Amino acid sequence: MRIVHLDTGREWRGGQAQVLLLLEALRARGHESRLLAPRGPLLERARDLGFHGTPWRPLFEWDAGAALGALDAIRKARAEIVHCHSAHAHPPGVAAAWLARVPVVVSRRVDFSVARSPLSALKYRMPVDRYLCISRGVIEAMAGSGVPRRLLALVPSGVALPPPNSGAGRSTGDADLRALIGAAADATVIGTVAALAPHKNHADLARAAAIVLARRPEVRFAWIGEGECRPALERQLAVLGIKDCVHMLGFRADARALLAQFDVFALASYLEGLGTSLLDAQALSVPVVATAVGGIPEVVEHGRTGLLAPARDPQAFAEALLSTLGDPAAARRRADAARVSVRAFSAEATAERTLQEYDTVRRARSGGS
Repeated sequence: MRIVHLDTGREWRGGQAQVLLLLEALRARGHESRLLAPRGPLLERARDLGFHGTPWRPLFEWDAGAALGALDAIRKARAEIVHCHSAHAHPPGVAAAWLARVPVVVSRRVDFSVARSPLSALKYRMPVDRYLCISRGVIEAMAGSGVPRRLLALVPSGVALPPPNSGAGRSTGDADLRALIGAAADATVIGTVAALAPHKNHADLARAAAIVLARRPEVRFAWIGEGECRPALERQLAVLGIKDCVHMLGFRADARALLAQFDVFALASYLEGLGTSLLDAQALSVPVVATAVGGIPEVVEHGRTGLLAPARDPQAFAEALLSTLGDPAAARRRADAARVSVRAFSAEATAERTLQEYDTVRRARSGGS
């Protein structure tokens, strides 16, 4: 099968990692993928792995020039499927696929409501064959916004799983997390990997950190990720008096290797489609504390594979962190159970579900059952 993938992310975030994992898994199954994306980490990494990549950057969602560029690429590739991976790729990509008379699917990775303005309502009335939603939470958000359920398919995100008998932690050549933040080799580190965006809610994570540090002053926090909220968060940490204990490491290409060295992984989002960094933590046997929002409860079973706290409740989140630190044996049992359960969210499983949806929409277009 020949697939053209369209993405508009200029930075390396979870969505871009998902695109690259899918490209690799599809190639392993004998399918041909071409990528249109802005110049940046995704395009560079895809090209380094031998994929055909074309620079493509819509100036805005309804960029007619970008749609025509995508149409040209779709025709040259003789594509059988067009796959739009981001919200901004959606209008030009769907328009191009419609002009080329090729089935089109759109990935939906966030549980935000849609169709909240006339342009957004128009966008979600475009001729999309299927929305690939990464969690049931995303499906409900889409259905609640008026998108027909017959167009919504569950295709969870996937992660690269380590071999079953491999150990977690630092490997030869990996940066030493504790040395990086200037902590003792045996320091306890609570970490997160998330863009510094409003819905990831680092503000409440900071408040929870202050509560934890009041009882466990030896703990250190490591935040990996960059984004628009950084200046406000830096000010907040200073006001809380914990800026020397919370280390903001920015974007790190080696984020997964550093995550493996956390004692606890924390995710305080108030909106979350699924959370691929959370899946990474489970795959690497790192105990998890997260909020019970969006698709997270589909991944974390409270008390068995991690601990969940209500969103926007720093006190409850801090108590879950302190409970995890206070009972290492229970935390290890949950992490071991999560490492088993997360195998259902492998990149290979995502590729298989994606291919099933590709086949479904192709048969529907051809009049098959």
